[in-house]
Amino acid sequence: MLRTLDRRLARLEDLLIMVMVATLALLLGLGVVLRYVFNNPLTWSEEIVVTFFVWTVMLGVPSALRSRMHIRIDVLILRLSASARRVVGYLACAAGLVVFIASVYAGYAHTVGVWGSQTPMLGFSMGWIFMAMPIGFALTLFHGSIILMDEGPERVFENATETVIDSAQV
Repeated sequence: MLRTLDRRLARLEDLLIMVMVATLALLLGLGVVLRYVFNNPLTWSEEIVVTFFVWTVMLGVPSALRSRMHIRIDVLILRLSASARRVVGYLACAAGLVVFIASVYAGYAHTVGVWGSQTPMLGFSMGWIFMAMPIGFALTLFHGSIILMDEGPERVFENATETVIDSAQV
């Protein structure tokens, strides 16, 4: 059941990222044309662009974890034995757990603190922008937990480069 939820959330995250990036490109392109060709800028589009950019970044964090696209200095990890990699994996998972839980808490607290503030042009709550942080890190925590259960601690923060290098050494 958790793996099904993981897959469905992953598809939803990827779909939202695609829609937001396409909307960003459209609004930014339209804004440039209207400003410099017609001398009539879209004053309201900046709020949408900033909101979608923040959400794209914060949804990109769990997506990058799932896709093994996080950057990690792996020069030492690659020299460790399998058992040492497992120990380092547990340490990395523990550190990640602390960081992600603190980020979810801080993001939630900040979202609650700014919920009453509104954006100047469109008048929507600033909380909608900052809500991306606790949601993004909670999703990262969830996807990381699934990877931990399925593949073990040494694989949670593994990046794609390590997989290629490991397979070439065999």
